Amino acid sequence: MRKSVLPLLSLYLDFIWINALVGLADHVLPWLSQALFGQPLPWAASIAVSLLLLGLGRLLGVSVGGWLLSWAADEREAGVTLRQWPNLVLGTLAFLSGLKEMVRWVEPGNGLPFLLMVEETPLKIAALMLFGAAVALAGIMLLLFMRGAKLFNAALLVFAMAAFAVNMLFSREAMVTAAMTRRVNQGLPATLEQAEGVVSFTLYAAIVLIAACCMLLFFCREREQPGERRFAAR
Repeated sequence: MRKSVLPLLSLYLDFIWINALVGLADHVLPWLSQALFGQPLPWAASIAVSLLLLGLGRLLGVSVGGWLLSWAADEREAGVTLRQWPNLVLGTLAFLSGLKEMVRWVEPGNGLPFLLMVEETPLKIAALMLFGAAVALAGIMLLLFMRGAKLFNAALLVFAMAAFAVNMLFSREAMVTAAMTRRVNQGLPATLEQAEGVVSFTLYAAIVLIAACCMLLFFCREREQPGERRFAAR
C-alpha cells in the first residue's frame, strides 16, 4: 500500500493542474466549447478531457506530479525512513488551493471580499491570482522539501489569518451577501439567516483549518543542504 502512495499522488497532482488548465482554456476560448458541445464545457466533458490529456502526458513521459514528488521518491528508493506525510499532505493541499485561487476569476463572481476589495475589479483579480500563485508555490516547496519552505508557508498562514480577520471585522456584510449569492448560483434557497449561519461557521472552520495547517507545518521537513541528494538511512 505504501509503495502505491507516491504514484497515485503523482497522478492526482497531474490531474488537478491539467483540470485547472482545461477550465481556464474553456473560459479564454469559449467558442471552442460552443462549437464542440453547443454550450460551455460540461463538467463531465471537462473531466474526460483532463483524463485524456493526463494519459497523453504520461505516454509522452511528461509529469509535473512526478517532478513534485521526485525528492520523496528518491528518499524512499534510498531507504530513508524519515516521515514524509506532513509535507505530502500540506503540500498537496496548498498546491490544490493555490490553483483554485488562481483560476477562481473565471467563475461567476459572488462578491467574496479580499482585503476590503468586494467588486470583481482587475485589481482584485490580480491580487487573488498573486495570492493563489504564492500558495501554489508554497505547496511546491513543501512537496520538494525545499529549504525555506516552512518559513514561507508560515508567512502565508500569518497573511491568511490577517486577511480573514480584516474580512470579519470590516467586510462581514459583504461576506453574508457573498454567501447568499453563492447559494443562488448553486440553485439553492438563500435567506439572510442561512447566510449569517454560513459566515459564523466559516469563522470556526477557518480557526480549525489554520490550527491544523500550523500543526502539519510544524512536522514538515526540509532538505539539510541545498540540492543535497545523499540519503543515508537513520
